[in-house]
Amino acid sequence: MNEGRNRMSGLVLTVLVLGLGFSGCDDGSSSVGPEAEMQDQAVLAAMEEAIQDEYKAELIYKKVLDNFGSVRPFSNIINAEVRHSEALARLFQARGLPVPQTTWSDEQIPGFSSLTEACQAGVTAEIENAEIYEKYFSLDLPSDVRMVFENNQRASLENHLRAFQRCS
Repeated sequence: MNEGRNRMSGLVLTVLVLGLGFSGCDDGSSSVGPEAEMQDQAVLAAMEEAIQDEYKAELIYKKVLDNFGSVRPFSNIINAEVRHSEALARLFQARGLPVPQTTWSDEQIPGFSSLTEACQAGVTAEIENAEIYEKYFSLDLPSDVRMVFENNQRASLENHLRAFQRCS
């Protein structure tokens, strides 16, 4: 019985040593070609641009709420923007990547002299947001990324944009 256990332990040890030895032997080749690596980088860049734009929208709409109180449609849409950035954050997390922090500061966000002006800025922000997603649909996006991009874009065009158009 001990002999069988020792033989098994030796076999496991040999497999581990050989496995470690092979993992250390990198001849510089990769199973992922340069085209795939460039595609991966393009997808990550798309995800980064998308999340930064969602963060920007959150700050714009927060500033409106700070200046004018809990007014519609901003009080509703800011929550949707948070959900959009959270959906994008989950894409980073699913890939074992850190979720990017916002690169936007409050000082970069303009103030608005009226609610109508803020609504007009909301129209512009939602159009620009939809354009960001649109330019990446030509990429070979992973299905989860494509789904989040499509959902976020659809909400911008069908819900947020219409709401800002009504109030501007």
